[in-house]
Amino acid sequence: MRVEVLARELGVSKGSFYWHFRDREELLNALLADWESSEAAWLDDGQRVSRSAAARWALFVEHSTAVDRRRFEAAVRGWARQDDRVAVRVTAIEKRRQAFIADVLENVGFSPEAAGAWGEIALLVYLGWVDRSTRDAEFDVAGHGLGEFLSELVLAASARLPGANR
Repeated sequence: MRVEVLARELGVSKGSFYWHFRDREELLNALLADWESSEAAWLDDGQRVSRSAAARWALFVEHSTAVDRRRFEAAVRGWARQDDRVAVRVTAIEKRRQAFIADVLENVGFSPEAAGAWGEIALLVYLGWVDRSTRDAEFDVAGHGLGEFLSELVLAASARLPGANR
């Protein structure tokens, strides 16, 4: 991202940009900090004890399927592939997401090991879906959106729980 291009896209002068940010690096740091803060906020809100596992899963699905976030999510991960400092911060958020999913799954009967593994699978599905859907506007799996697909994935995984009807 170049300051000149950004200013032109926003319809402002370069001088306006520099009124708000010292340089491009300060803007990028602010963008990343805002993303981290937003992610931490919904994860913290979702961990409140008063929320049921179903409500927490619904929060995850709602947050993860927000169409207006996909391009930014994909861009942050692209940025992380190019900048090790960003990669560390993105990985920390991804680990929190995976732990959030695993905790929900444990609450509905998965063993800690199975919850961790299925949490990782659900996170990888989310990340792949975000990547693919930003490149292919018509992408879906058998007519399913991401939220429905993730929920069906968890239901299928729960059928493998000990004592579940197979």
